[in-house]
Amino acid sequence: MTGGMTSRGGATEGAVEEAPETDRAQNRYLLRHGSELIGPFFHTLDTLRDTVAEQAETADPAMGKKLSALAKKIDNFEASVTLVGQVKAGKTSLVNVLSGNVGLLPSDVNPWTSVVTSLHINSRSNTVKTRAQFRFFDDGEWNKIVRGGGRIGELAGRAGADEDLDKLRAQIETMRDTARRRLSSSFEALLGKTHKYGYVDRELIERYVCLGDPDELELNPKSQQGRFSDITKSADIWLDRPELPGTYLFRDTPGVNDTFLVREQITIQALRGSKVCVVVLSAHEALNTTDLALVRLISNYESRQVILFVNRIDELAQPSAQVAEIRDSITQTLKSYSRLKGASVVFGSARWAEMALSGDLEGLDEDARAALDDWTANSGIAADADQMAHLWHLSGVPALMHTINERIIERSGARHLEAVRAALSNITSAMAARQALAAGRDTAGRLAKLDPAVLRQELADLGTRAKQKLDETLARLENELAPALAQVQDDYVNRATEALGEHLRQGNGGDSWTFNSSGLRLVLRTTYDRFSARARAQVESVFFGASSDLGGVYIGTLGLEIDGFHIEPPQVPKAPPPIVLGKTIAVDLGGNWWKRWWQRRKDPANLAGEYRDLIDAEIGSVIQDLKENQLSEVFGEMRRVFDEFLAEQSETVLDLLRQAVEHDAAAGAGDDADQAAGAGDPTDTRDFTTIINGVLGNFRLTEAPEEPQSEDEGSDTFELRKVVGGY
Repeated sequence: MTGGMTSRGGATEGAVEEAPETDRAQNRYLLRHGSELIGPFFHTLDTLRDTVAEQAETADPAMGKKLSALAKKIDNFEASVTLVGQVKAGKTSLVNVLSGNVGLLPSDVNPWTSVVTSLHINSRSNTVKTRAQFRFFDDGEWNKIVRGGGRIGELAGRAGADEDLDKLRAQIETMRDTARRRLSSSFEALLGKTHKYGYVDRELIERYVCLGDPDELELNPKSQQGRFSDITKSADIWLDRPELPGTYLFRDTPGVNDTFLVREQITIQALRGSKVCVVVLSAHEALNTTDLALVRLISNYESRQVILFVNRIDELAQPSAQVAEIRDSITQTLKSYSRLKGASVVFGSARWAEMALSGDLEGLDEDARAALDDWTANSGIAADADQMAHLWHLSGVPALMHTINERIIERSGARHLEAVRAALSNITSAMAARQALAAGRDTAGRLAKLDPAVLRQELADLGTRAKQKLDETLARLENELAPALAQVQDDYVNRATEALGEHLRQGNGGDSWTFNSSGLRLVLRTTYDRFSARARAQVESVFFGASSDLGGVYIGTLGLEIDGFHIEPPQVPKAPPPIVLGKTIAVDLGGNWWKRWWQRRKDPANLAGEYRDLIDAEIGSVIQDLKENQLSEVFGEMRRVFDEFLAEQSETVLDLLRQAVEHDAAAGAGDDADQAAGAGDPTDTRDFTTIINGVLGNFRLTEAPEEPQSEDEGSDTFELRKVVGGY
């Protein structure tokens, strides 16, 4: 909804007239059903933000700056949810109803979604009131597609699959021609650019995120449908939904089955930053064993982070009977993936939710009505005088939202509140230090003799030592991980090559050869998890050491005397799940691809060696991705958090020195000492602390523990490699 916002044109579109947001949802009050659990959490964030902002208004400039920055940090929280799933399972329809829309993101053409589309709900950080933003691939990303054929081209080139490369080149040429036809020969000038708009509607979205209807394009070459889709990398949409209690981020992904596996990489990136993963399945094909690419990706989450939503039960002849069968099938499929055994499963219908939101039941034919009546009679969902509210509950969306909100509160929400609490603790410690120093004239007089330049150098030296300790710790951790991963790689390659050699010695043909990669991923994941646990503990020790050293500056150098005074260390960033381990590699490809690979090898004697080289390079690419992207991301975040903490604390210490000296000078000039001590700080530190503790008192401030590892996963890495045998 746009209200009176000023519209913003796209980077090359010129000025764009403001247009109304597509809106067929008349009953958005239904969004409150399913949000009851998380309402108090968001209310707590709002109260904290208001309390901190109010304190900032009356604080001195230095303290006000810190409080204002914290208020902004509180507002930055988003309940992040990424949806993945099968083609036509209804991901986009589900994203629409979760965000209170019907039809905003197009979902009625197959296949439709081509990029990751992020819907930001009730965001407070989007201050410029942009309502839609579309980013294009940059030169490097586009060239990887059009010159190398993306991930598949890389794989085919490594395997020497000339026929596959020829087919890819033909497909690439078609894609290039389509892009030129849609955008003219200047389309490459758009690469790396961003288009922004002050409005959002379905027609605008269709230009950027939809592959488009080939028949429509043939009949109407000037059609805007899918105009920028070939080069669009990501889309961000901002919506205001007061019916939802707080800020959400819903990501609709394109799936993992695109020709060049480029979208797979984008989906992996989206999953890496998400706190909850909703896997949308069709009731007609609910996670059967052919969905290996999808299962590989989600199996790298903790089960509590994964929710399976079985959609389209409205299309079942008898949902009450068939749902139990589908649940049993899903449970059976997940048995092979220990991390997913505890994943929640919710059944429902995005179509019913759309009808409830729009108040339109016109689409119910005789079969659809029979399915709804069956589910109404047997689902156990209580009747409601409000027909649309009853239909909303029957759709399963409130149950899904309740489960999502539960996961958010116990994981990312708890971490956010704990980070805020620690920051508030350090701010109140600074307030208490200032009051204590100002209250003691002798102490302040001694501080006047301190040279600020000397103190600044002491703090700089402390920071240098602390950063060096962190760098050494991270380097040591990475050096420990690299050989462990290399050992796993060598073991798998050796076992696979030996097994292939035995297969060939028995006179079997190569075209019947397969070798499972699930054991490989299990061992890699376990190795990574142990590394993550060690990293968190060791980095936490570095953070604690630095906070202790800073406390020594307060007490030793400034002469502060406050019982129990301490500085809280920053929260150690949590390593995201290693979704990259689910990336498609050669051993995951279908039998036809491998059959052609075998047929191209004329000399059986060289088969095992060539196979070894191929899978060695493929696994190496996964491990390289893990180190270069996953590790660099989390290590970079650790350094950023630590740098901010050290800079903030150094600034606080120098501010305290300056304020204490100014107070001493004012007192020496005959000004009222009590007035000088409290200037710019009318709230007693104890009062502020009491208010904050009262706000936080009812909430969990520690993240819920992760699920215990299975017996196999908890064993020694060498023993684990034996447990999974040939992988």
